[in-house]
Amino acid sequence: MTLFRVCLASLLVLVVACGDSDPEVTADAGQSQPDAGVATPDAGSGTDAGSETPDAGSETDAGSETPDAGTETDAGSETPDAGSETDAGTETPDAGSETPDAGEVPEAGVIDNWGFEEWSGALPEKWYGSSSNLPSDSVQKVTTRAFEGVNAARLSNPSTAHKRFSTLAKSMPAGRYSCTYQVRGTGDVRNAFYFDDDFSSYSAYTQVDSKEWKALAYDFNLANDVFDTFELIFSVKATSGEHLLIDDVRCVRADEPCDQVSCEAWERCVNATATCEPLSGRCTDATDCSEWQTCDATQTCVVAEDRCTRHADCAGTPETPVCESTTHRCVEGDPCAGVTCSHPATSCNPTSGVCELAEGACFTTYDCRGELPACDAATRRCVSADHPANIIRNGGFEDWNTYSIPYHGNHYIPDYWYGLDNGIADPGTEIKPSRLMPYTNAVHGGSRALQFVVPIQVAERFSLQKFDVPSGNYSCSYRVRGHGSIRHRIYSSGGWSQQTDFLAVDSDEWQPVFTRFTGNVRDWRLIFYPSRSEADRDHLQIDDVVCTKD
Repeated sequence: MTLFRVCLASLLVLVVACGDSDPEVTADAGQSQPDAGVATPDAGSGTDAGSETPDAGSETDAGSETPDAGTETDAGSETPDAGSETDAGTETPDAGSETPDAGEVPEAGVIDNWGFEEWSGALPEKWYGSSSNLPSDSVQKVTTRAFEGVNAARLSNPSTAHKRFSTLAKSMPAGRYSCTYQVRGTGDVRNAFYFDDDFSSYSAYTQVDSKEWKALAYDFNLANDVFDTFELIFSVKATSGEHLLIDDVRCVRADEPCDQVSCEAWERCVNATATCEPLSGRCTDATDCSEWQTCDATQTCVVAEDRCTRHADCAGTPETPVCESTTHRCVEGDPCAGVTCSHPATSCNPTSGVCELAEGACFTTYDCRGELPACDAATRRCVSADHPANIIRNGGFEDWNTYSIPYHGNHYIPDYWYGLDNGIADPGTEIKPSRLMPYTNAVHGGSRALQFVVPIQVAERFSLQKFDVPSGNYSCSYRVRGHGSIRHRIYSSGGWSQQTDFLAVDSDEWQPVFTRFTGNVRDWRLIFYPSRSEADRDHLQIDDVVCTKD
């Protein structure tokens, strides 16, 4: 019996000893795996020599947290292996930035190329607008340590006088905008915006002296929609070292009640009530207008039939030609009573009660639209084309003579025209002298006009002989009739004028054409380009070419 007990005890010892060395035995759920130094990482992954690796196979208690901030894991969920990829929300952020909650993406906003990722040559796309005066070579691409993406922009201005760097012009709806951007380096920065040829007030300068990214904010309000002129401005000065680097420029418009409301073209939405109201001068009905107005079919407030705002509104009632301003009604009286016209070229119009150019008077040749085409600046009266006030010699085409034309022989042409001395084109482009003829069937002034016979499609040049023009502003005109097309241009020591469009002419009536130029030039000449003339109206005629000093 004693021997049996000894053998039984020995057997139990042997079993226990053999069980400790059995590799097939599985550890309990709570048993730890080998230390990090002996655990085998996932294929291809490497661990830094001094890093600690989480227990690869350990389970997480029901209340424990996974590496994703704030996210609870169910009791049975698996924790990624030490070498596995981490979710986007757990990646290490760029220096100085704050990591948003998992899945939260910042709103890009209204600024184009806000991260300076796209560049055209030396400048970022959608930037360096018309209000920028920072030299273009002071804007540089930075490809190391960008806040987001791969690029940032460096702005350099060591001067204590500020320089501007702005976005390209764009349209922006009215509203309140909140902007943020990241900045690092050394220097002073502030913000403003530019639109419709005007600048907003600037924000206060922020002094930056940091190697890490720092978030700055700028808010602004647009009272009205801006079309194609808005530019966001960065104003910088006193930069040094790395200068100032900016990145991640985001501007977001705050939602407003009117964003969900659609109004008619003649209405505007009021955010306080989220309702549509008529614009100034527009109306839903007459109650939206003044007492002396009515609402017409275009939803516009207009003067009522029996009311007035000026004397001219009373022209239809000669017995009551005066508009009384207090009642907006037509009453008896003299519209010109108490009116004094200070300029000798003006007189009071008895219908309107307003000083207007007197009959036959002028300020410039543009005012002379009748039979007398030129304005005499000395008398402020309209005069004929042959008056000394007209600097165009033989502008009425009254004088003609036979001249020897190179390559064409002798031809009858108007004096002081056919300017072959231009030196600005091949003589072959000049109109053939045979296409020029004196015209007497219909004239605008004098006894002759000039007829062009140019049935071809290609316009030919007809030029005034060159001469010098003293300094000053000049107003010009000519009259044209018949059937064809014509345009004009000016050339001098000051260069070419802008080329006008072709004027299509198809009428027996004389039509005035006006232009202006500035003097103090040499070798000035006026050039016509006639073409496509038709015989049904005797081709194309011009007369009374005039230019007078204003």
